[in-house]
Amino acid sequence: MDKKRLDEFIEKIGKDKKLTNVLIAVLIIIMIYMVASYFMGLNKDPKNLKTTINEQKKADDKTQGDSTLDKDYEFKEQNELKSILKQVAGVGKVEVKLYFESGEIKVPAVDSNSSKSTTEETDKEGGRRVTNQNTDGSKVVVTNNSSGNEPLIVKTYKPKITGVVVVAEGAENSKIKYALETAVSKLYDLSMDKVNVFSMEKEK
Repeated sequence: MDKKRLDEFIEKIGKDKKLTNVLIAVLIIIMIYMVASYFMGLNKDPKNLKTTINEQKKADDKTQGDSTLDKDYEFKEQNELKSILKQVAGVGKVEVKLYFESGEIKVPAVDSNSSKSTTEETDKEGGRRVTNQNTDGSKVVVTNNSSGNEPLIVKTYKPKITGVVVVAEGAENSKIKYALETAVSKLYDLSMDKVNVFSMEKEK
């Protein structure tokens, strides 16, 4: 179809409103079909969808697991500290609160590869040039288990305790209060200003 006939055809369509409406409707149907086919294709291929869901589930499980580990560690440390402080002479009931700098830090195993090469070149005039090249490369060691590929952890650093609050029966006595402050300070290697001891209100 040459340009003249094409122009005549377009002009004819423009004058015929009924035909124009039909063409617009056809174009809309084609667009809807293309969009629907795209989303139906995603549903028919469950691999990508299943993979995405599994990866999200693993991430959620890991986050929840890390949070549980932090809470367990905090609970364990608090109970141990309460048990120790109750043994101080003159101390009755004890409640403690620990403050941490950060969460648990895990150090993965790293496979390091390094190489060194020396290239010696001599030009036509007898000049000599030596080039040394050092290449360093490293990658995290990964292990396979039931939950997939995970880094091999060689060391775990527990959260660092940065402050302690103690509420104890008997702490109204200055000597007992000082004994509690000193015990906590030495136990966690904290300065005395990071340890706060208060007397517990007596039951009426």
